[in-house]
Amino acid sequence: MVKWVRVLLVEDGKAPDICELPNNLKALELTVHGFLEMIQINRSGCVIIYNGMKKLTEKPVSRADIKGTFIIARVIPPELASLSDQDIEILAKAYQ
Repeated sequence: MVKWVRVLLVEDGKAPDICELPNNLKALELTVHGFLEMIQINRSGCVIIYNGMKKLTEKPVSRADIKGTFIIARVIPPELASLSDQDIEILAKAYQ
């Protein structure tokens, strides 16, 4: 398992930020402030990890569709993986 993953961190009122997070449950829960839920997005192999107390009913296409802080990461089942430079460029624009 990779110990750190490069992700996009999207917080209310801020531009998406590239950061490295420990690849473990506790770090992800602390980052999104609660129980984790994951949903696939339109970019193949990428997911949004968000606070599961704020249910989503369909794939989010913009930042406005998600309440609170969330993380965008790549998944290579069964684990999280770092986003590529191309992923970051595309997703930072989409979720600005």
